[in-house]
Amino acid sequence: MRAMLATALAALAVVAAGCGGGGSAGLASGATLGQSAAQLVPSDATAFVSVDSNLGSAQWQRLDDMTKSFPARAKLLDEINAQLQMKGLSWKDDVVPALGNELDVAAFGSGSNVEYVAYTKPHDAAKLSALASKVSEGNDRYTVQQIGGWSVVADAQDLFDKVRAAANGTSLADGAAFKAAWSSVSGDALARAYVNGSATGIGTLKLTGGKADWYAARVAAKGDALQVDVTRHPQGTTAATARPLLGDVPSGAALAVAFHGAGDLLAQLAATKVASQLPVKQLAPLLTGDGVLYVRSASLIPDVAIELTPKDPQAALVAARGLLQQLSGKLGPLQVTAQLSGTKLVIADGPAAANALRGGSKLVNDSAYRDAVKAAGAPAKTTLLAYADVTALAPVIQLALGALGGKSDPSIGANLQHVGTVVAWLGKTNGTARYRLWVQPK
Repeated sequence: MRAMLATALAALAVVAAGCGGGGSAGLASGATLGQSAAQLVPSDATAFVSVDSNLGSAQWQRLDDMTKSFPARAKLLDEINAQLQMKGLSWKDDVVPALGNELDVAAFGSGSNVEYVAYTKPHDAAKLSALASKVSEGNDRYTVQQIGGWSVVADAQDLFDKVRAAANGTSLADGAAFKAAWSSVSGDALARAYVNGSATGIGTLKLTGGKADWYAARVAAKGDALQVDVTRHPQGTTAATARPLLGDVPSGAALAVAFHGAGDLLAQLAATKVASQLPVKQLAPLLTGDGVLYVRSASLIPDVAIELTPKDPQAALVAARGLLQQLSGKLGPLQVTAQLSGTKLVIADGPAAANALRGGSKLVNDSAYRDAVKAAGAPAKTTLLAYADVTALAPVIQLALGALGGKSDPSIGANLQHVGTVVAWLGKTNGTARYRLWVQPK
């Protein structure tokens, strides 16, 4: 299939983090990823991805340090090395020499008609040609041509012709949309990506808050954390809030999620297949204002509570109790009730969980919470903010999996013990929506 080369090379570059180096030493090239190659990409590209494939870069070394303790890492590397061997490939002999310090992949078309072009500056040009030949399948026969100082890999002459035309005329790098998208995810990175929302149809997905002109993303090793940033333009309709309900979450909570405007999300979900899996009508009266969810490990059964500020508290209470009645017997050992506390609706698994919202020390004063939210760069106003102490939350996750009928897998707990802290947020700046996931391993 046409995606073979792009998928193979991109996956192999990502595997570099677990190989403990093997590329040329030097500074991270992430700050300028894709800028030069984009000048050879035709302007009608639907997507463009740039990966730092210099295994000696600071970015890869940081990620290597962060992932060493995870049991899943060795298993994943074994599986990928096995896949390489099935294709008669060796990471050291066939892949490393074929890749330079940067690997870029551009996509054209959509659906089953997507075509790919890869760009790199290999350490060994002959090895790249050999790799392209080895990953060829069926009618997709990949070859390499030299264009604009880059080794370009494609499976059709018309694609090479398009690249040459872009190099001598208008390229993706010349477009205002690409410039804005790329600058929104600037800085050192392991990888950066651009998607033309209008051209691919991705921009019309209802879950993204309406049609988008473009999306951009960046994956980076920031200090001792892995950070994933996604931006979209325009931002959508849901407004941001100062997260007032977070001030009610008790100190020591292992999970806290504050949100705003979830009613808009439900309205969008109603028009998708997801609606058939969720009680959208029952949830709608509950999610018309701000809300917060928290989980705190208290004993064998954790404290779990959701606090909401619906527009019509009485209607929301009736809807919540009706929903809980439908879920009776499906929540395992949790005995969940719904009650009003003034104009707030509180759904909790016990009096202690509900009462903890009304008094006592608070999460927002915990140094661990404050430090994590600051390190993750969360703005004062967000549409969504999630904080998790995954190490403390791990037993609750295991309990939840068991209650939901999931299979017990010791490896899940083993890996969760190394995750540490996670922060995710959604904010808006100058008409652009910004999503961030920040993960700090232990």
